[in-house]
Amino acid sequence: MSSLLLKDITQVATAPASPVRGPAMRDLRVMTQASIYIKNGVIAAVGPLQQIEKQIDDAVTILELAGHAVIPGFVDSHTHLVFAGTREEEFARKIAGATYQEIARGGGGIFKTVRDTRQAGEEELTAIALKYLKSALRLGTTTMEVKTGYGLDLETELKLLRVIKKLHQLQPLELIPTFIGAHAVPPGKTVSQYTAEVIEMMPLMAGEAEFCDVFCEKGYFGVDETKAILEAARQHGLKLRLHANQFSNNGGARLAVEMGALSVDHLEQISVDEIAALANSTTCATLLPGVSLFLNYGYPPARQIIDAGCIVALASDFNPGSCMCLNMQLIFSLACTQMRMTPAEALAAVTANAAYAVDRTQIGVIAPGQQADLLVIDAPGYGMIPYFYGVNHVCQVIKKGEIVAG
Repeated sequence: MSSLLLKDITQVATAPASPVRGPAMRDLRVMTQASIYIKNGVIAAVGPLQQIEKQIDDAVTILELAGHAVIPGFVDSHTHLVFAGTREEEFARKIAGATYQEIARGGGGIFKTVRDTRQAGEEELTAIALKYLKSALRLGTTTMEVKTGYGLDLETELKLLRVIKKLHQLQPLELIPTFIGAHAVPPGKTVSQYTAEVIEMMPLMAGEAEFCDVFCEKGYFGVDETKAILEAARQHGLKLRLHANQFSNNGGARLAVEMGALSVDHLEQISVDEIAALANSTTCATLLPGVSLFLNYGYPPARQIIDAGCIVALASDFNPGSCMCLNMQLIFSLACTQMRMTPAEALAAVTANAAYAVDRTQIGVIAPGQQADLLVIDAPGYGMIPYFYGVNHVCQVIKKGEIVAG
């Protein structure tokens, strides 16, 4: 593995640690006219070139980066990457006024994607997802959490985990597998029946997935069913995360805190009391503004959540029904324009805190000893990303010290 010197960078911007919470999310470490020395895939030194040159003891590839900014690679900590088919016809129905729940009750939504995904072979699913990953990488995502959930039966859920493992090996973007068999209740089964089935799947998921997730929502899985599934997951060594408080407030966020989930995601309908509970916990609040944009409903109360002292991450929630978007730069901008997060808070949320949300604190921060996952921005400062939205500001992507795009 060759060494790399990023020389004379106009601005290096990073959170100081993973995670940062509350108002501390605004306190970025910003360096000007800095350089970064990378060796064996790890950041060896950051600072003035004169100091770094004394540490270089091997041949290096040099990137001259005057006029550019460098930030950590984006960590997309909530996606449903692997699926077959698309649902653009439902998009038109939503524009005409149909709700997410109405489409699901008519056999569309998740169930349409489940049917398509069950019919698709592993090679087809792999080929589809590789195209999505290529796009995500060009846009700056270097690590991605990937959920199952479009199988809703043992055979297909295991198939999806095999595809995720294969995808991890075939391309540079690092993938983290999550089992979400409890994504919806299959037709013809009761919630209690399918909850028991998901729990029975858990021993086989333990060696294949890192996390277990549940869609805790009215019409899907209630607090009791969610707790039973997460307890089984924990018994089999899976880490916990949770979809909660998206369309209603049924206690999912509080359950996430009580069970020590690493992340609780969505939170559009979170209460003041639940925000306080999150602020006094180690659970990360992962917000998904792309869903609010796509479904045209209210955004999570990011300002209240941050000001209360919570750990806050941002993710895409890439999926065929409520956010067909892999562009973390757009998510960054939406966080600022629609949820009133500052650019500094948003940068911390898509890097250091998102890394924390997937238990990867060796990434997401630019500092000696950290894995060298970096983005070179075609602008002198990171603030151009949310300001000049709708374009790709990433001109080079570095993953584990290697230039993998650009």
